[in-house]
Amino acid sequence: MTAATTRERILDIALDLFIRKGYAETSLREIAAELGFSKAALYYHFASKQDILMALHMRVHDLTNDVLPVLQAGADPAAVFERLVDVLIGLAVRQRRLIELHLRNQEAVAELHRAPGLAKHGAVMTEVQDDFLSLARDRSVSVEVRIRRVAALGTVAAVLLGAGAFEDLPDAELEAALRNVTRDVLGTGSGSAGAH
Repeated sequence: MTAATTRERILDIALDLFIRKGYAETSLREIAAELGFSKAALYYHFASKQDILMALHMRVHDLTNDVLPVLQAGADPAAVFERLVDVLIGLAVRQRRLIELHLRNQEAVAELHRAPGLAKHGAVMTEVQDDFLSLARDRSVSVEVRIRRVAALGTVAAVLLGAGAFEDLPDAELEAALRNVTRDVLGTGSGSAGAH
């Protein structure tokens, strides 16, 4: 097994434990035991438990690589917003365990954000938020359309916040249902008149 593969295995086990038990309640010894490693072997790959959480957290920051180009496409704002929601649904469903990790361990994640190494990534997240807000503030569309846009993202977020309610659903089924609901919220579903 390569070092990269071992590192990914460590992250997968830690992700599971951090979700099940919580970051604060999980020890490096428990992570090592799940892997059949000694604690010393774990230190070869990660210097601390916080380093493991940081590596998992960076996976979420890496998702902005797919979002930022959509926001900066410069096309029709309605098309950009629909594409943004579409991309976010795909990312959210495929990465729902990572998102669950963040939701269940908010204090530990907040502590990470105080680390100096995240300044660059924080700037990218701020850029994503600013671009999104400019779409939400688009005065060229009605207030109803603006509300629908924000509500569509809220729908995606609400499903993720209630991730446990959908853990029995395969990703493809959850993704298809979430896309249908958000299209209805946006007013672009098959039964709507199209609220662009």
